Amino acid sequence: MRATPSLSLLCLPFLALTLAGTAVAQDGSPPYGGGGFIGVQGQGSVFFSPSGEPFRAAKGDPYPVMTWFNRVDTDHDGRISHDEFVADAVAFFAKLDINHDNYISSPENTRYENEIAPEITRMDPRIQQPKIIREESDQSADQGNDLPNGGKYIKQILGAAQYGLIDEPQPIRAADANFDFRISMDEWLNATEERFKLLDRNGDGYITPEELPKTPFQKYLDGDKGKKGDAKDGDKSGHKKKGWW
Repeated sequence: MRATPSLSLLCLPFLALTLAGTAVAQDGSPPYGGGGFIGVQGQGSVFFSPSGEPFRAAKGDPYPVMTWFNRVDTDHDGRISHDEFVADAVAFFAKLDINHDNYISSPENTRYENEIAPEITRMDPRIQQPKIIREESDQSADQGNDLPNGGKYIKQILGAAQYGLIDEPQPIRAADANFDFRISMDEWLNATEERFKLLDRNGDGYITPEELPKTPFQKYLDGDKGKKGDAKDGDKSGHKKKGWW
């Protein structure tokens, strides 16, 4: 039986800074290294895999979610099996574990944030953030008028969650179940199991393109403006499932 502990969704302070774009490599692998920023003036797009691996595309190119999907779908049957999903996550773990000790350490995570996925340290102004609409009947709101946002909490879309299928601002830290500032292979595999179950919406053991929700950035590209009731991004009734966009 697969272990499925809750993911710890940890995030960092996010700053709105100007970014610069790059294109994905011809073989579908993300272009790692410094300077991999996506411009706020529409200079490109970025997708983060469920494991936190960035895929980038130049302006005018298709959104790179299918670049990731087609790479993971190694038998080219148009769907991602559980084994393919896990193999992709393990391969990315190996890229992050540069000293090969079967842990992603704090310095290795810092390298991830600064060199591999710098987008997670910035808030993209192109992404529509949630809004609070006060109802006239909400008398409790009057009690918090002296507090920011009337005393109400507004959840923001931050980090990798801006470009990912799952609401995880920092996918590496999210796998750190025991909060010891390093991620073991067991923790990584447990997080991978939970991510697969979130995306395998019908529970048949496969992820198909039709099951993938739009990322917040993809919604920006498609011109979505707070549309509700989209069954593709929720269950059959249109309700959003926890962990999805």
